[in-house]
Amino acid sequence: MKRFARFICAMNDRIGKVACLLILPMAAVVVYEVFMRRVLNMPTSWAFEMTVYIYGAHFMFGMAPALLYDRHVRIDIIVLQMPQKVQLWLRLLTFCFIFVPFVGAFTYAATEYAAHSWAVGEHSWSAWKPPLYPYKTIMPVTMFLLLLQGIATFVREYYELKGEKL
Repeated sequence: MKRFARFICAMNDRIGKVACLLILPMAAVVVYEVFMRRVLNMPTSWAFEMTVYIYGAHFMFGMAPALLYDRHVRIDIIVLQMPQKVQLWLRLLTFCFIFVPFVGAFTYAATEYAAHSWAVGEHSWSAWKPPLYPYKTIMPVTMFLLLLQGIATFVREYYELKGEKL
């Protein structure tokens, strides 16, 4: 289990580093659109939608690395006042009763959502009309990565509760 957890953590670390780079093409598209619209008075039909797609992918691929580095937003004012072992027990319990059911259901729903998009060959409603199925595939993939990272985090915290390091 330790090896599995280390592998998942390393994989999500790399994915997070690559996902950070999505900001560069997004910024390039925004700069291009601003130049075309404001300077040349020739707005594009695709730039806004492209920035939404790139930012969506950036956000979704950042979920698992955010969990890896404990950067998700949570309200734990009361929990932080408790001893470390109690905090670990609460994290393990919330993983089992909240994280797994929620992320598992979301992964399942996102998979059906993407599969339907592929089945009908879905395209955007805009004038540009790009295909949506590749974009919608990002959702189940990233939710599965989040689920794997959740399992790796559970394993790490379980060993930490036993007094061992991962």
